[in-house]
Amino acid sequence: MCFRFSALLFMLVGVLPAQERALPKPGPEPRVPVRLDALTLEPDIKNKIEAFFSVLKQRKVPEAYAKLLEGSVLAEENPELVTKLVESTTRVLELTGRIDNTEILKIRASGKTIREVTYLLNGEKRPLRWRFYFYLADGRWQVLDTNVATEASGFFDDPK
Repeated sequence: MCFRFSALLFMLVGVLPAQERALPKPGPEPRVPVRLDALTLEPDIKNKIEAFFSVLKQRKVPEAYAKLLEGSVLAEENPELVTKLVESTTRVLELTGRIDNTEILKIRASGKTIREVTYLLNGEKRPLRWRFYFYLADGRWQVLDTNVATEASGFFDDPK
């Protein structure tokens, strides 16, 4: 009996290391594409956008654009454009319903002075894709342009 137990123990001890060696060794971590996110967005830009959405959630569209365009030459140079933005945003918000939350989708830089920032606005009825274009001039970030899309293709990169 002692012989059988020793033989069994020997077999088990011999098998365990072989089983450990048979396990696949972990490979390198999968590479995840690096993406800029809200943590890398300049605070001045982020604060302007967050203030805009905060007021927009209250359905105060003209006030939201006043916050967004504060200090921007766009409002001074092209008040008709601001009026059109307010009107179109009011219509789009009727389609969207209550604004639940927002999240940043993408940040792109063109040199050191131009940023494209894309947000997802999750609404009660449908999502919206919101793009903002900022320009650094006179030491401050100002809005060059903004647009909103309701169609699903607006959430993805444009085909080249």
